Amino acid sequence: MTQDGVLAYMALRTIIDESIPLYNKTSSVDCVSLNRMAFALVGSQEKYEKVLLDSLQRGIYELKFANVLDILQDSSTKTSYEYLLDMANMRLDTEKDNFMFVYPEEVHKILICNEIMKKKISMLRYFVGLISTFNWCKSMGNLQGKISTMSIEYIAAQAGMMSQRACIRYNEILSEMKMIYVYKSNDKERVGDKLKQIKNCYSRYGDKDACEEYASNYEDWRGAQHIIVRTQKNKEQADNNRRLAQIYNRIRDGYGDTYDEETIRKVQKYIVNKNKTLQEEMDAKHAQEYMTDSDRRWVEKLESQIKDEGIFEQFDFLKDDDNWGEPIDFSVEEMLDMPVLGEVQPDLCKKSVTENLPQPKTEEFYVTENDLDLIDIASLFTDEEYADLY
Repeated sequence: MTQDGVLAYMALRTIIDESIPLYNKTSSVDCVSLNRMAFALVGSQEKYEKVLLDSLQRGIYELKFANVLDILQDSSTKTSYEYLLDMANMRLDTEKDNFMFVYPEEVHKILICNEIMKKKISMLRYFVGLISTFNWCKSMGNLQGKISTMSIEYIAAQAGMMSQRACIRYNEILSEMKMIYVYKSNDKERVGDKLKQIKNCYSRYGDKDACEEYASNYEDWRGAQHIIVRTQKNKEQADNNRRLAQIYNRIRDGYGDTYDEETIRKVQKYIVNKNKTLQEEMDAKHAQEYMTDSDRRWVEKLESQIKDEGIFEQFDFLKDDDNWGEPIDFSVEEMLDMPVLGEVQPDLCKKSVTENLPQPKTEEFYVTENDLDLIDIASLFTDEEYADLY
């Protein structure tokens, strides 16, 4: 069913619920105008948008061709559109038929949001498609009908949409409107011989706690501890940062008198900047509306890497030195004191169009999924791989 059909169906279902004869099944016929259908969706307005009315008109005929209703009479004129409809086939047997709940207030909220009408109608179709993927298996227990873990590709197909990026954008808008909640995992799971991003977990916003609980438990069960993507870092800077970290360890162990003032100043600046980077990352996590278990574990790892700056108090020449220089770029290995593990699977990353040009001297390093905000992810992946991240 297209977005026009979904829109018309929503309007007519609302009208059925508001009409005593239709609701009580004493009659299945009613005279319905496009303005009446628009009123059922968005309430009273001085003039309904033409885009909305045209979509409803197309939707009526789509429902007719799908045998959802029958048009007994078309009484439309040049200025008004009215139909005598038989809606007997729209009755649901809730004991036998498969159905889902979409509430009138949800439809209303989408159709009056601050977007153009064409996009709002498309977003309503997406919302219905998303809600239809909620898991109703009895094994879900008290989460039955509240959670979806389907891929963005599957949800897009349910919504009849070709663009997965449009679906991702709708997720953002609906989340900002507090209509849905999207749990984006910081982890990956192993599928065969590859690591794949754990799919999003979706719910209505009112069920966000249940969504967090389910998704967090899944991460604990299936998630890999360290999630990696490939990027590049200047080798000279990386080597220098490691050298300064090693000298810090020597100073901490009591060998500070073996280094000259310039070297110690560089080490202090490195440690101060690193601690600042770690603290900013932790503050960003604490500022979130909700911290997942994965977020808490990440913060704990960062906290464990805060270095003691007190060891520099033994050097008198540093007491009046407050010039910390330019900020230092840290890899996640450096933040967590992790060794470089080797190259990741090459098919995770999109080949650069400049791969045949002379390349700077670089090395591979890894970042956790928590740090994807630091990277232009869209530039690293194909459309299909990018969509898999969401």
